[in-house]
Amino acid sequence: MRHITTILPFIILTTFFACSDSQFLDKNIEVTSMNITQRLDSNSLNTFREWDYATRGQAEIWTKRTWDSSLYSCLYFDKDTIRLSVRRLEGFKKDFPYEFVIDTSIYYRADFLKISDSTIRITTFDNHGQEHILSRQISLRQLFKTNDPFQYFKSLSDLKDSLGIFGTFYRPDIGNFIEFYLSSQHILTYLPDNLNLNAEFKDVWLKEFATGKTIKKNWNLRKLVKPMDNG
Repeated sequence: MRHITTILPFIILTTFFACSDSQFLDKNIEVTSMNITQRLDSNSLNTFREWDYATRGQAEIWTKRTWDSSLYSCLYFDKDTIRLSVRRLEGFKKDFPYEFVIDTSIYYRADFLKISDSTIRITTFDNHGQEHILSRQISLRQLFKTNDPFQYFKSLSDLKDSLGIFGTFYRPDIGNFIEFYLSSQHILTYLPDNLNLNAEFKDVWLKEFATGKTIKKNWNLRKLVKPMDNG
């Protein structure tokens, strides 16, 4: 009996602190959400209509979107070394022209590694997964004469850090709303005045949004019952 009376207070305290932690997180999420609603307007939201953002380990994954598909994706690393790992180079080259020949019929991926502030190493990977160093050292300005992708993706990275988000979702073929992932359970959604949902998925999404609450005009914050798998 003494054993049970010893355990019970521990269970009660554990439950109390777990609830307190959850309430504290929810409060912080609301603060983050309000900051986002104040920071983003109809123009700045266009960044997240153009780019999907996700994380994988230490990599930030930025995917350039078009309607229901992606044009190309960049894995941006800025921890130990600054590196861009690019798939679908044809799309990337339209936005960031580079003065170097990379045969995309042979190489499906190219990595641009900063070995100094002004020098880049180019490594590619062929369709068999073999790594090839195409250039051990090339000037950043010589390689990217008109548009520096490192500068651009740093600005995207700084923006998502300042907003406190770890992922986004935008699929205009499903609906013209934008989701911002704030934790493994909290999702902030921008719902435009002219909300247009694909009829095939409309009921599902309206039920999802109904589980949340309006924290500001056009903005819905909801908490999932269970954390997302990647949370």
